[in-house]
This record gives sequence, structure tokens and C-alpha cells, in this order.
Amino acid sequence: MQRWSGLALAAVLGSVAAAACGGHGGAQAPAPQVPAAKAAAAAPSAPCHKLARAVATAVSASGVSSTVVLASVDGKTVAYVSDEDVHAVLTVDVDGKKQLASTAIDGTPGHMLLTPDGRLLVTVKDKSKVVALEPSVTDKPLATSCSIDTATEPVALALAPDGTVLVSSGWGRALAGHDGDTLARRFSVELPREPRAVVVSEDGKSAFVAHAVGSQMSVVDLAAGKARAVKLRGKDPLVAQRRRMMRSQPARMKAAGIKVTPEMERRFAEMEKEGDSETERGSRSSCQGYALAKSIDPAGRVLAPEVFVDNGDPNMRAEGYGDDDSPTEAASVAVLDDTTGTPIDTSLATSRERMFMGHGDDPRDHHEPCLLPRAAIVDPSTKNLLVTCFGIDDVIAYDAAAASPVRAEKRRWGVGAGPTGIALDGPKHRAIVWSQFDRVLDVIELTNIPITAEKANPRERSGRIELPAAERKIQPEVALGRLLFHAAGDNRIAKDGRACASCHPDGRDDAITWATPDGPRRTILLAGRVSSTPPYSWSNGEKTLREHLSTTFDRLDGGGLRSAELDAIVAYITTLAPPNAAVARAPKEAKVARGEQVFLSKEAKCAECHIPSADFSDGQLHDVKSKAKADRGDQFNTPSLRGTGGAGPWFHDGRYKTLKDLLKDVDGKMGHTKQLSETDLDALEAYLRSI
Repeated sequence: MQRWSGLALAAVLGSVAAAACGGHGGAQAPAPQVPAAKAAAAAPSAPCHKLARAVATAVSASGVSSTVVLASVDGKTVAYVSDEDVHAVLTVDVDGKKQLASTAIDGTPGHMLLTPDGRLLVTVKDKSKVVALEPSVTDKPLATSCSIDTATEPVALALAPDGTVLVSSGWGRALAGHDGDTLARRFSVELPREPRAVVVSEDGKSAFVAHAVGSQMSVVDLAAGKARAVKLRGKDPLVAQRRRMMRSQPARMKAAGIKVTPEMERRFAEMEKEGDSETERGSRSSCQGYALAKSIDPAGRVLAPEVFVDNGDPNMRAEGYGDDDSPTEAASVAVLDDTTGTPIDTSLATSRERMFMGHGDDPRDHHEPCLLPRAAIVDPSTKNLLVTCFGIDDVIAYDAAAASPVRAEKRRWGVGAGPTGIALDGPKHRAIVWSQFDRVLDVIELTNIPITAEKANPRERSGRIELPAAERKIQPEVALGRLLFHAAGDNRIAKDGRACASCHPDGRDDAITWATPDGPRRTILLAGRVSSTPPYSWSNGEKTLREHLSTTFDRLDGGGLRSAELDAIVAYITTLAPPNAAVARAPKEAKVARGEQVFLSKEAKCAECHIPSADFSDGQLHDVKSKAKADRGDQFNTPSLRGTGGAGPWFHDGRYKTLKDLLKDVDGKMGHTKQLSETDLDALEAYLRSI
């Protein structure tokens, strides 16, 4: 509670800058006031082209993007910072500890990548484009040379050895390859939900793509333009061991001369089937796949920070959300073979004991786990994997060479709130971290000092560069709400350390169906659909978001928040833009227009409950004949359809794996679709994906 009380006071006083989670920093130089961000080029973008001479060169080329990029310009080490709150790219003199310039971006900037010829590529998430900026001198805004269109919501960038620029698009579910000189699109590959970070294999043949949800990673064959999914699920080694013993038991008995009767074989078959079920229950879903890094020494390893989740048995009711007898979330770092894409089982191992926070004899276990990893990079000099963690606002150093890096924590540093990006300055043995919520840069000195059990790893301090106050400010109440929404480890919200963002990454959903007191419940997307669609759960009747939050925190066994803090979370949630806003603004294609006609038709009856003028919900409970085994009731709230095309699986218990399956199966229970042709079903699906 003490951790956030100062923030609540800061919100009341209206000081965003004071609303800091980690108010610990090194020596700071006074930061000059910088004029409002100005775009250097007002003329329309010219065709993209390679620069003849690189003014800016990467300090430590990694080939992957981040929200902070280090470059050498005019003999200075400069940090380019993507500041989404002010819609600008900031230029910061790292050694001089001051901001030099600000370049306005038309939209919300995301990741950045410095190309070999010195262009700074910036993803603009809400405008579905990548902008190329040209550095000239350090104290002037960057010139906008060109921009290219992308699939909806470009997120991350990577550079292949042949110069191809890769762009992942979250809501657009795609990875695109662009010519390194002209940025013309070469190919686009469809991917599963919410792709985020991208790294390229050592041989340049494959791209690895992390996903925020879905318990998987995509491995893309860049030559063939095809993607395959690699499962990333936590494995309980004890369950797996019992499974192997059960499978080999008949053979062992026969080898020992023991007669195995048909009845015994039948029983062994039943036990094996039960073992399969236990193995499935013993596995853990994974999510929060926002970051990726490549190991340099040893080479050939892709490192993926993530979180394993125990959602409980949806066929049983639970007291809260998930298994009543097991902690819900555990930090992990999956390790994959760079050549084959195969995960190392040791890195996926979990156990109920290890999932408990603070359990074990190693003093390092008493540190809060990284349940919201957001950025990662490998320091080759120390062979450490550096991971930034939302909520606890730490950077954690894991042994990048370990079979299970998360069990080999070496150091950690406290940084500003909301560390979205990290960049390596190899020549000076330091890392620079951009913390969006506090708008500060932290400078971490990297030395390979091993920490032993006898000397517990302290939360070390970093140097800090404070940036000037922004003219475009986020409202104090919203700033506080954003901090609380990502507050991992706050037992007032959840006893087991979960944050709101654990189940609602980016304010969306985790694609998981949870065991709850009411039965199986699929997490609902929040962004862009909570301001006018009460009630706020699948089956309860909470009429306000505050009421729903109180119920949720009670089920999470949290201690509860103050009234002003509840108001702050509500304020933050209601500001979250719908992730498909760009799609909704686009002119309707003929197929989408036909789907809208079907949706509004008297025959289909979709719009009778999903009323377009009321944000696609009538706010009522209905019995649509969907009661599952563990459901307490048989009536369910009509959910808003905003963003439903990017969700999945569908329905309150996640029973439908595809939207088309849902449309075909609900005839007579929820509208009428049986009479629709395949063409009209496709059109209806296209329309739903555009809402």
C-alpha cells in the first residue's frame, strides 16, 4: 500500500511528474525547456530512398527495434526516444543528460530502427504506417523523408542480413518484408493474434515473432513466405515423468516376465488416457510475449520472456479466477533453437512450488517476478539477458546461457515507471532504458558481478536523465490509472501478484477462458468498448465500472483500492482507443458493405440484440442456450461487438475457435444464419471484423 499512496496524492495534486513508481535515480543535470515538437518537413513524403551518407550510425547494432535507439551523431551518443504520450520522437544527449530536439509524429509512435544508411524508421501504430526520418544535426528536428502503409497497427521492426526490413502488425496479424532501400513491400505473411517483437535467425532464413497472447511463437520462412506456430506452454516435470512411467509400465512388466492380461492392458490404456488429460491440465498457457532477444555467446538461441498462466479447470467453479490451489502466474524465459525453432524443455519447466512468489531458499526468489515483460536485449560482454518489467519497474539481468534463464537471475535495477524499451551501448558498457510513464531515461552501468545466495541481489539504482515537462500532458487521473492498471505485485489488486494488464494486455484480452465462481469465463476486450456497454461482465449485473472493479479485486483476494484510485483506473480504461480504429475509419469494401446489409437484415436478426446505435449491445441478459457444465446461470450479457474480429476464441467459454464456426452454429439460438449462403457468411464475417 505504501508503494502507491504517494501516487494517489500526486494525482490529487495534479502532478504527473511526481507520480513515479521508482523515485530513485543518480545524478541529474538540469534539463532545458524545449519548444513544442515541430515536424521539419511539411511537404508530402517523397518516394523512399537510400541515403548517400549516414549521419547517424548505430552505437551497438542489434537489428531489432525498440522505443529507444542509440546512435552516434556529430561525435555524441544520442538516444532517439519514441514518446507516445506527446506523439514525438525526442533527441537526447546521453552524456550531456539533456534533451536536444523533438520531432512531431502524425500519430502514436511505436518502435524505431536505425538502418545502416542512417535512416530512423518509426512505426506509427494508430495510422498504420512506417515513417522514415533523416537525422542531420543533433539539435534540430529530424526530417521526414517518406512513409509507407502497413497492415493495421504496426508494432516492431527488424533488419535481415540481406537488408530486408521486417514489420510486425499487431491487429493486422501480419509480418511484412520491405526492400531495405525503397521500403517497397516484398511480401506479407498472415500470423496468429497479436504479433509483437521480431528477431531474425543467424542464417537470415527465418524470423521469430513473439505474440502477446496465444501460447505460441511464429517462425516465418522468409524465402517461402510461410509461417508455422511453435507451442510455448509450461510443462510440469513431475507430471511428465509420471506420464513416461505410465506409458512404459506394460513393457517393463513383460520384460520382467510378468504376464499382462487383456484386462490389465485395458486398465493401462485407461490410465494412459487419464495421463494425457493430466498432462494437458499440468501444462500452462503462456502470454505477455512482447519481447525477444538473440543470444550472442552461445549463439543460436532465441530468448523469449513470457508468463505462464494457470487458468484452472473451466469445468469446475473456482473461488476467484483460476486454480484455487495454485498461484496463477509465473515468470519465464523460453529458449528456442535458432535453427530448428524447437523450444528447450528445461526453459518451459514449471512446478507448483516454483510458481509461488517468494518460495525457495535462494534469496533472489523473494524479489517480485517479472509478470509484465516488455523489452529485452542481450549484453554480449556479460552474457546477460536484460528484461524490462512493467509494474515492478525493474530491469532484470538473467544468465543468457542458462538452460532456464529465469532461474538464473543475476542482478536487477530499479528504473522509472513503464519501461517500454532498452538499448545497449556496448563500447561504454551500459544500457539505456526508456520509461514512458515517468518520461525518464535510466542509464544502467553493466558489469558482470555475480550474485550468490550469501549476497542477495539488491534492487540497484541507475543513473537518470529527466526530460523537460511536456506541453501535451496526460491527465493526472489517467496517469495514475495507467500506473495502477499495470501494478504487478500490488496485493491490494491481487494476492498472487497479478495486475489488470496481466489479463488485459494493452487493455485487450489474454485469449484465455478462466475458471470463476460463475463458471468458465472468457476474458473480455476493454479498449474502446466500456464507456457505454453495461453490464460489465458476462453474467453479473454490475451497472458501473467501479462496481465491476470492486467485484474483480475481491475475487482476486486483493485488499482493495481507495475510491480515488478506482476512479483513476476507470478514467484510464475509458481513454483506451479501440485497436481497430483505423479499420473502422476506412471506406467500406463491397464485401464489408454486403456483410453490413446481412447484419441489419430482418432475416438474420443480428441487430436486434447487437444494436449498432448502442455500441452493438442492448445491455440485456439473454439465454442463448449456451450454458456450460460449470455455469451457475444460463443467461449472459450481450457483449459489444467492437473489436470482436480481432479476438478469439469466441463465446463466454471460448468454445468457438473461429468466428465462422460461431456464425454457423448459433442459428436459432442467437439470430438466424442457416439460410445464409457461404458468400453471405463470408461477408458477414468481414463486416464483424471491420467493426
